[in-house]
Amino acid sequence: MNEELLIREAVPSDTEGVRAVGLAAWPPTYTPLAGARYVESRLAVWWSTQSTARGIAAGNVLVAEVAGGPEASGAGSRIVGMAGLGERGGVPVLWKLYVLPSYHGRGVGSALMAAVRARLKAAGAERLHLEYMAGNERAAAFYRAQGFREFARTPDPDHPELPDDVWMEAAL
Repeated sequence: MNEELLIREAVPSDTEGVRAVGLAAWPPTYTPLAGARYVESRLAVWWSTQSTARGIAAGNVLVAEVAGGPEASGAGSRIVGMAGLGERGGVPVLWKLYVLPSYHGRGVGSALMAAVRARLKAAGAERLHLEYMAGNERAAAFYRAQGFREFARTPDPDHPELPDDVWMEAAL
């Protein structure tokens, strides 16, 4: 990558940049697995301005930003990836890790994952969980390469017709 990559905690002014990543990454990822109607409904909920701003305000979002290069904005930088954290049952969960499709394969996801791990380890966490939709082979391969191992598959309680959620775990 010719651009300089910076991973940092998101701030409120990043809301639209973070949303732009989700709005660009979700349709090509999930439409083949779950259909356009599901994608549209989840974009409206999980990637709304309000939902995105709440995650940022809670300190649960990291962004990958590039400086320079042909796609930089007028300010000279652009958000090209994001990671959204939370917790479930007392265990940290990586709920979102998305990179603009034009930046796939350039190390952005790996840099975000390294920052997530460092942050959680510094906070005393020993493991990290995540989930992805069965059939998302790109995510499965990425997470396996990052050292995650599957520990459960569960149906989506709100959408039992969809592929199962695959749960993975890695030690920090």
